[in-house]
Amino acid sequence: MTTSHEFDMLADELERQGWRQEAALLRRFPRAAWDDELVRGMFVAATNVKDVRRAEKIARRLVAFAPDNPFAHLALALVLLRAEKVGEAARAFERACHFASTFPHYRAQKIHLACLLDRLEEAQRLLRETLKEFADRWEVQLAQAHVWLAFGKTEQALRLLRKIVRHRPANPLAYALLTQALWQQGAREQAKETLRQMAKFLPPLSFTDATAFLAHALAKQTLALCLRWLRPKWWIERWWLKWQLPRYFLAVGILWGTVAVLLACLRFLLPLPFPPLLTILALMAFLYERFGDAFILWRLRG
Repeated sequence: MTTSHEFDMLADELERQGWRQEAALLRRFPRAAWDDELVRGMFVAATNVKDVRRAEKIARRLVAFAPDNPFAHLALALVLLRAEKVGEAARAFERACHFASTFPHYRAQKIHLACLLDRLEEAQRLLRETLKEFADRWEVQLAQAHVWLAFGKTEQALRLLRKIVRHRPANPLAYALLTQALWQQGAREQAKETLRQMAKFLPPLSFTDATAFLAHALAKQTLALCLRWLRPKWWIERWWLKWQLPRYFLAVGILWGTVAVLLACLRFLLPLPFPPLLTILALMAFLYERFGDAFILWRLRG
């Protein structure tokens, strides 16, 4: 991650060029948003290329690459100002400010996902960098509890999670992690109650909502911890999670579509009774892999 000195030098340069408002905005931006090498390189390129059209192309490519990073939208706003597209620049500034305010939530999601994928060193690094700026944000504290759980610091995680649940009583992520902590501590009855609370507050699964996707992924991990028969499903699910939205749903659709095509082809190649038996096995595997945890969540809500 770039140092504060480098950060301030960039702001000073913007101020020298007469962009005082932009320099002030830059000084208030989260430093953790600047830790991606590609984002930093493309930001500098977009704001320093003299050819305005080329600079705008680079800035728009940066926004497409990192749509949740406030620096991407800030770069686009600066370039649009140079192109005298004031209206578009103002809208880009609004997006930059929005993502600067929600960046702790975005970072927390990345930490949760790294834990779910068992990338614990990455999760620890992201947490360490994020805590430098956002230690007081509850989203980051929840991510910290997840990292503690992953590293076996169950007692510390349990204390923090109970505090978060008191202040955020409708957050399914908090209940999912609290269930895991209680289960690891052997408090099974309490864990069953928090499991029901997790199911109660889970949002509807969406093809575009990353927060809902993460909540359901963490719920699946929690169910697998509590129910042995769901553990093989979680091992498969964790492999899918690396795709994230919307490629996750695309990859799942491609897999089962391919299975369906293969079964249709085998119908003409294999003698009876193999094709019907394989179809039944594939259907059972599909129902288990896609709907096993959904059925349990439905029962828990009821």
